[in-house]
Parts: sequence; structure tokens; C-alpha cells
Amino acid sequence: MPSPLPAYAVPDVKPVGGTDDLRRVSYFGDQLATCAAVTAVLDRIPAILTTIEEAWGRGHTLTITRADLCAQLSVGTSDGLNWGLGFADEVGLLVQPNHVPPSPKSDSDDLLEEVLAAQLDVDSAYHYDREYFEVRMARVHRADEMLARWLDAIITAHRAFAGRRGIDLPY
Repeated sequence: MPSPLPAYAVPDVKPVGGTDDLRRVSYFGDQLATCAAVTAVLDRIPAILTTIEEAWGRGHTLTITRADLCAQLSVGTSDGLNWGLGFADEVGLLVQPNHVPPSPKSDSDDLLEEVLAAQLDVDSAYHYDREYFEVRMARVHRADEMLARWLDAIITAHRAFAGRRGIDLPY
């Protein structure tokens, strides 16, 4: 008889990483993009986002679709309380001051860490590495719920980052 699925694993979605017994699970965002919690957030996000930071110092911005955004995110946990949240380079250009080499418009605040920490049920949020955050929750959450929170934090930080740069986003 198979062991029951942990409360933090997503039924019918095989994790991309972790352990065979599902004590540790990790998922890419595009694996969970059709889950109800995630689609509710995706429906509120513009179809195409524009980066705030210049891409690799070349004086131009990039655009990121909702699908690409999801594909560049990851979530993982071993207990449903302590989560690792990650993203690829392009997402950093949406939300992080100085994601690329330092600019004269230096910001010391970590908007994404602040937004994550302010979410309901979050005990702590720590920007562990350039593209990786550790978040401790007050109660167990499932991976699709954490991805939805991660997406919500990214779009909130993106809008705040644009505002700090004096950029009027069309969305």
C-alpha cells in the first residue's frame, strides 16, 4: 500500500526533484501553472511583463510572458513550512535593484524579500542567494499555494520596483 501524499505535495504532479518517498519535493512553476491557486494569480498578471533593469547592461529591456515567468520559477520543501523559492535571471530583472552590474540608481532595499515577509502566514523571509529565497511559513502550505504566493510577491515587487525607478508601467 503506497504511503499517503504529504500535505505539501501536489496530487497528480510528479516533482522534478526531491526524494522518492516525497519527504522532500521540488517543482518548476510551469508544472503547477494549471492548478487553481496559480491560475488565479496568473489571471491577474499582465500577459507580458517588461523588465525594469536593463538586460545585461546593453541598454535594453526584455519582455517576459506569463508562461515564461512560470517556467522560470521553482518551489521546494521537505516539511511544507520551510520553503525554498527560486527564479531564473530574467525574473531578477523584473524585481531586483542591481540584479545586473551596479548602476547609479542603487537601491539598498530588497523589495521581494519585504513583500514575501509581509504575506499572511509568513514567519520569516530571507534572500539567501541572488536568485533564491528561504521562507518559513506559520502553517503547512501545498506547493501550488506557495507558487501562487511567489508569483503574487513577484508582481507586487515588480510594480513597486518600477515605481521607485519612476517608470509608469502600462499595466
